[in-house]
Amino acid sequence: MLNRSRLRRVWLGGTAANTSLGRDVMPSTGKYINIVSPTDVAANISAGAMPPEANVAAALPVPRIQYSKWNRALRSDVYDELLKLPLRYKLHDFAKLCPPQRCQEEPEAVGVVGRDSAVGYLPPLGPADPLDTIPFFVHRSSNGVLPGKVFSMHPRNLMPAFYLRIQQVEGDMFRFEEELLKIFPTKKIFVRSHSIYVYNVALDGRMVLHHWLLGLGF
Repeated sequence: MLNRSRLRRVWLGGTAANTSLGRDVMPSTGKYINIVSPTDVAANISAGAMPPEANVAAALPVPRIQYSKWNRALRSDVYDELLKLPLRYKLHDFAKLCPPQRCQEEPEAVGVVGRDSAVGYLPPLGPADPLDTIPFFVHRSSNGVLPGKVFSMHPRNLMPAFYLRIQQVEGDMFRFEEELLKIFPTKKIFVRSHSIYVYNVALDGRMVLHHWLLGLGF
């Protein structure tokens, strides 16, 4: 009865609109009332009240830029794990995938289309090894976004089911599936004539997929 109600918020010590025991009413540590997620240390504590090593812990952590549809914030740790896998086709260096840093000291009066982008867009690099032909090709959309859409519900029975749908793949789709089986060895993968489905994969799986496709040069 106290799971999601106004009475639960009042019982926690707050009002009917919000609670006073943290930022999240349902903490990630469990769906119990007495378990509260850890809060950040206040950053406005005077420097003389704590030792120097405690002042470092009191600083709020810098939020990491998340990889999203309009922001290519690539992660080197994810790409390093891909390099450890026995993949068939060679990947580019991580430095080539990152967009070039803008020079703030010398602003240009005239902008060139395609040279740099505020969201980190770069044209496809092509295959890392020109002599090794990749039997499939992955097309980008009209706005330069790689394929891969995550669904959270089955379209027929409307039951919760996370799966990743990959479209715009041309060529040998079964060779594409073999590489996906190396990246997602514990997931179910189905190949259809129009798309490829990877089940039990959420947004983190799409991020890994885009890291791999960008490394291949698509």
